[in-house]
Amino acid sequence: MPNYVYWLVIGCILTVSASAQSPGRISYSLEVGGLATSGPQTPFWLRANQYGTVPLRGSFGTFRPGITKDYRPKTDTVANRKTRRFDWGFGLNAVVNTGQPTVTDKLRLFLPEAFVKVRVGQLELYGGNRKEVIGLGDTVLTSGNVAWSGNALPFPKIQLHTPDFVPLGFTRKLIAFKAGFAHGWFINAYIRGSYLHQKYMYGRLGKPHWRVRFYAGLNHQVQWGGSADYLVGTELAVNGQLPTSFRDYLSMLIGHYPDDLQNKRFTEFDGTNRIGNHIGSYDVAFEWNGKTHNWLLYHQHIYEDASGLALQNIPDGLTGLRYLNRKSLSKAGFRVRRLVVEWLTTTNQSGAKFDPTARFQGGDNYFNHSQYREGWTYRGHTLGTPLLMPYTNLSTYAVNLGGPFFPNNRVIAWYTGLESSFRRGPALQLRTSYSRNLGSFNRPYPRAIHQFSALASAQWPLGKRAKTHITTSLAMDRGELLPNSMGGFLSFRKVW
Repeated sequence: MPNYVYWLVIGCILTVSASAQSPGRISYSLEVGGLATSGPQTPFWLRANQYGTVPLRGSFGTFRPGITKDYRPKTDTVANRKTRRFDWGFGLNAVVNTGQPTVTDKLRLFLPEAFVKVRVGQLELYGGNRKEVIGLGDTVLTSGNVAWSGNALPFPKIQLHTPDFVPLGFTRKLIAFKAGFAHGWFINAYIRGSYLHQKYMYGRLGKPHWRVRFYAGLNHQVQWGGSADYLVGTELAVNGQLPTSFRDYLSMLIGHYPDDLQNKRFTEFDGTNRIGNHIGSYDVAFEWNGKTHNWLLYHQHIYEDASGLALQNIPDGLTGLRYLNRKSLSKAGFRVRRLVVEWLTTTNQSGAKFDPTARFQGGDNYFNHSQYREGWTYRGHTLGTPLLMPYTNLSTYAVNLGGPFFPNNRVIAWYTGLESSFRRGPALQLRTSYSRNLGSFNRPYPRAIHQFSALASAQWPLGKRAKTHITTSLAMDRGELLPNSMGGFLSFRKVW
């Protein structure tokens, strides 16, 4: 990763954004702005699912330049179809935040996107940092996919995948699939040289023009390898080093128990618990696609070990319903464009106790891990659903209740997201979440802790061509899990 670069941005609540859009050609973007909060911490929905680029604490300014080359548009002519089976593109977007320097949020440069991509037919290969989410469900207004959301900063990966569903010709497009395989490099300060293994496979039943279609599949992520001083002298690693051989990679690839209980490469912990920190989800979805409306019902079932794979932790996971409205604006000039309702529960965890002698061991303790002390995070941000938070995000009251890095992973949460627009007025967005937080099985809270968070945002068009906008956002946190806070964001955006 590049060295951090410090920038000074004067003016606290102003955003200017410019971009030139031309498919298949280079486009540029520039954003300068800021955010102000009334409390010590940025409200939850102003920072969640922002790819780790919004500081946790304090008011700040931001500077965001970018340059992108996308693929050329597809054509229907046979000649062009042959010549454009191969294409390439790239993306480079930087974020520089400046404000009140603290121990945890220093002035620094982020690269949420710095990648090169190549397309050959239906396949795409890319390398670098790239914004993405994995799982079946809504991708615009969701609270965050349960295993791999857009909450943490992207880090270097090499990935081969099919960006879209690929119909199988011999089924006359009745069946289609979407798949990906990746290797990544975690660059965390607390552990050196750890890797990411990632794969997913999804199928679709139903022809493209059918009104009803069914989707199913799964994704699988593993953090593995690395070395750390805190592992030296423990039963978790050999001389502080976690296994990284090719043989260990093959075992981790399929979630297989190693042949040895322990050896020169790993201790009994890896021999009895599989190599690496595993997490993923089974996903299913049902879609109804009408002429003017679209409905998507989905469920993402979380798993971290064999008990989750065997569905011993039902109903844990994320369940959602997404509504899309394709109708044109009514005479009144107002319409609801998108509505998402989601329910997250993580309270079962295959039972309260971890029993190493049992077939299904229980005590899944989501997002925590003994070898990787910061669990399922990257640079302090949760990689999965942001509604499961590290202790660094919590209020003083919640932190004083104690627990591991994720002290509160038994959560029941309800979430609503709404997008609407006016013919000659603003586009509106609303996000609200309410959760009951129970702590963990190892250290339960003495009573349920309640938390409410909300965000309201409006984008106001200026001019007839709507190429200039003013965006205003207000957010709040009220409850005992997070510090009470309010925050506001104001932006001016021009496109040319």
